[in-house]
Amino acid sequence: MERRLLLILVALFGSHGILAGADSAVVEGARREGKVVFYTVVAESQQICQEFEKIYPFIKAEVVRATAYPLLNRILNEARAGVYNYDVVLQTTFPMSLLIQRGLVQPYQSAERKGYADGWKDKEGYWTYVDEVYLVVGYNTKQVSSAEAPRNWEDLLRPQWRGKIGLDPDNHVIYGGLEQKWGKEKAVDYLRRLSQQQINFRKGNTLVAQLVVAGEYPLGFIYAHRAEYFKSQGASVDWVSTLNPIISIGDPVALAAKPKHPNAAKLLIDFLLSREAQRHLQKLNRTPSRSDLEPISPKLNPKNLHLLPISPSSADREPEWRTQFRSIFDLKG
Repeated sequence: MERRLLLILVALFGSHGILAGADSAVVEGARREGKVVFYTVVAESQQICQEFEKIYPFIKAEVVRATAYPLLNRILNEARAGVYNYDVVLQTTFPMSLLIQRGLVQPYQSAERKGYADGWKDKEGYWTYVDEVYLVVGYNTKQVSSAEAPRNWEDLLRPQWRGKIGLDPDNHVIYGGLEQKWGKEKAVDYLRRLSQQQINFRKGNTLVAQLVVAGEYPLGFIYAHRAEYFKSQGASVDWVSTLNPIISIGDPVALAAKPKHPNAAKLLIDFLLSREAQRHLQKLNRTPSRSDLEPISPKLNPKNLHLLPISPSSADREPEWRTQFRSIFDLKG
């Protein structure tokens, strides 16, 4: 019976994607639902969903996009009113933890999760990273040669870099990542020494990257994929791939606890985690999290990087990380 239903769906809508391991009962259920509501922080989600609709033309994807905390507040406010409009949510790391704690998402063991390494998914199936950013040290190649560029965290403490490093004041995940890797005592000691380097704090990682490209700062903490994009446009910028650790901050996806369109929701999650969607994310200049995918740039190959993913389970530590980071660098507010 399931095989016959699948053949009927293939005849009606084409075989592309449907035959790639999709459960025929789920596909048939999604066809009856005809819709999926996607709450997301990713700006390119509408474009990704257009690709999803090409594979499943009988499902209309309704995209609700906002930044992390406004989206979180919307979900929490709706839940207080007993309203559950979303089927799938793609959030940033720490808000996802709160959604799990509040029982607003549920586990879903998508078959596509096999393409993701431990650390980029949880064992229970609550979340899997769709894409991520690598927080690295970028440098202006007109001012700093590859031989002169720092190769590790300790190199940033050299006198030659005093007053020449840009950093977003909200990047307290630097402290969190170093604490996880090195332990609290070593992380605090290191950042206290780094704070003596007269760091230039500017709000926004994109702005810091632009200032490095413009030559205002020879060095700056920026996102690796953004540096790669600027390089592709002919900008005088490169980044250090030898830091250990390189802190990775992801966007995890999860199934709503009370989805109105559960079958369509599962198909959307399967698609977001699939090779096809992950390749499309690459074309949109994002860094997909799937571990068996060839990187768009050899330098972005995660197999050659000392990546440390920040897990949603670390959310309880974030306030302490922020307080410690801002205290060390004497940042107000």
